[in-house]
Amino acid sequence: MAQLRIQDAAPLWSTRRLAAAGPLTKMAVWIAGTAAIAALTQVGASLLGVDFWILDKSAGAGVLIVVALSLLLGLLSIEGRPMADYGLVAEANWWRQVLRGAAVGGGAYALLVGWAWLAGVAHYTGEPVTASRSAKMLLAVLAAGPVAAAQQIIFAGYLVSILRDRHSRAVSVIIPAALFGLVAAASRLSDPLAGPLFVSMFLIASLLGLLRLRTGSIMLPTGLLAGPIAVRALLSKSRLLWFTVEDPNAWWFAPYGDPRLGVAMWSLLAVGVAWAAYDLARHGEHKAVSDAEADAAFKRVLPFSNLLSFTPIDRWAVLLWQARFRVGLKYLPRLVVTLIASALNTIISLPERLLCPLLLRRDPPDPVFIVGMPRSGTTHLHNLLSLDPRFRSPRNYEVFNPHGFLTGWTTTACLTPILTWRRPMDSMQMTVMSSQEEEFALAAMGSPSPYWGFEFPREISRHDAYWQPEGFTAGEERVWARHYKLLLRKLTCFKRRTPLLKNPANTGRVKLLRKHFPAAKFIHIVRHPHDVYRSNQRLASHGLVVFQLQDPHPADNYATRCLENYRSLMDAYYDDTRDAPAESAVEVRYEDLVADPLGAIRQAYAALGMTVTPEFEQRLNRYLDSVSHYRKNRFATLSADEQAEVDGAMAPYLQQWGYTEERRIAA
Repeated sequence: MAQLRIQDAAPLWSTRRLAAAGPLTKMAVWIAGTAAIAALTQVGASLLGVDFWILDKSAGAGVLIVVALSLLLGLLSIEGRPMADYGLVAEANWWRQVLRGAAVGGGAYALLVGWAWLAGVAHYTGEPVTASRSAKMLLAVLAAGPVAAAQQIIFAGYLVSILRDRHSRAVSVIIPAALFGLVAAASRLSDPLAGPLFVSMFLIASLLGLLRLRTGSIMLPTGLLAGPIAVRALLSKSRLLWFTVEDPNAWWFAPYGDPRLGVAMWSLLAVGVAWAAYDLARHGEHKAVSDAEADAAFKRVLPFSNLLSFTPIDRWAVLLWQARFRVGLKYLPRLVVTLIASALNTIISLPERLLCPLLLRRDPPDPVFIVGMPRSGTTHLHNLLSLDPRFRSPRNYEVFNPHGFLTGWTTTACLTPILTWRRPMDSMQMTVMSSQEEEFALAAMGSPSPYWGFEFPREISRHDAYWQPEGFTAGEERVWARHYKLLLRKLTCFKRRTPLLKNPANTGRVKLLRKHFPAAKFIHIVRHPHDVYRSNQRLASHGLVVFQLQDPHPADNYATRCLENYRSLMDAYYDDTRDAPAESAVEVRYEDLVADPLGAIRQAYAALGMTVTPEFEQRLNRYLDSVSHYRKNRFATLSADEQAEVDGAMAPYLQQWGYTEERRIAA
């Protein structure tokens, strides 16, 4: 899927050539792209009269990191290699590595500051810590992890890995370390701090790169970097210490008032580099292996993973108020990253949010809706049908930033880090250009949606009501319909085509959709209930955890509600389509679609009064060739008790859909 979307934007040979290029070529492309986007951003800010400097250590550095990380993850997507090859892997003890690294790094930095205090270089200010300053301290500490992770994904993850493929350990560590130092010193080129800062950052990155090769992952390096960042931020925001730069010992502990630039810090780092190099030479490199349970636990706290981060801040405020601000402590970094992204995007997208409802009045043709229980194959069918040139499907960057995708290209690039490259529930690859279900867009625009139950699983009973039309009040239905039509107008404002929409949440809302889109067509995809149930359990444990801000209730959650929701959605769909006009609804079996995609699509099109064009058939065959290597996740078979439970709940549909054991194709 990702390869096809990249092909749409550039010739196939160019991406293949880049994927096969040497590490220095890839680095050159990455650096040139980052520099070009940074320059355009700076020019745009200057033209608008905004007080912004791309090399500034605060706002500018943040933008630069986001741009660099976005482009780098784009390269990862093109290469298509497992994330473990780049050290982006969670082993069974990943959290111990992170905590151990944070304790060592933060402790070492605090020890140096304490030593400076004893030597008379650092002094206690005695300033009271206000509530405002406390809040800034908390935010700064929480941001240490995401900042360290972003830097280590780039330098210790990707750059070390691609260089190690073709070069020695020394080269694979020294070049990223030099780049790390240059980026850090870039904002100080005009003052004497540039040289000492480069030395300090070079030593830090060298130590982290060596540890990355030794451990096989970025977990320990990320913790080791996050610890000093947190302690430094804590001291800076609290204003409890000040450094005497005129003191004779200042050059040793904190020249220019910065402990990072002192000889003591350099000496400590040099010892660490020597030890890490010796340990690596003695024990060799480690290949990290992902652990399924650890991977799920890691995804629960990954701060960059919330795909609803660009929802306007006013909507987030309402939802947090409804949830009584009950957010788990371990999810605070995710919430901080989410609210920062939301606040920035709210400002950037405000003109589009205000003007589009006034300017866009022309409705497109009524959509073709792909519906079905989650994990029934709706995504696969959507990917196939979106190749038909008569259709217009929403893309990831449009769905996750519905208020700003027409004008907010800067925020579109920022989506790359929060996409998971491969979906955690089925290993399908994702990019910002991949087709996506519009329910996320409706939720982000402010419509009631069951998908907010992914964010606030303790509120699942309230949000789950919106799987069915009966859950909407009259006012909520009007808001939902208004947002739906505005989204479709925006999707088709440049080229009028029929929207192709895939949305499992619409399976029980067909009556509602027919009311607002009378000429709509529906394609319902079904799959063996055993496979659907098993895949939804996987979705609950490995997919939804990247959203949640609370731990689900052990007895009332997406997994425990799965069968009840499954049966009610199927009952609602068949009730709502019983009197559907001819050529407005068709059913497709997932197993038939996998066995003969073109044949299944021809039959579905014929039932809807449509034909497969030669251009569509050509695109379809090319896409199927490009994903022929894809292998679905393999999960343990259901226990006897689970099978009996599924069979009892779905008995009428097992027979209706023809799912006997002889005909079943296991997922």
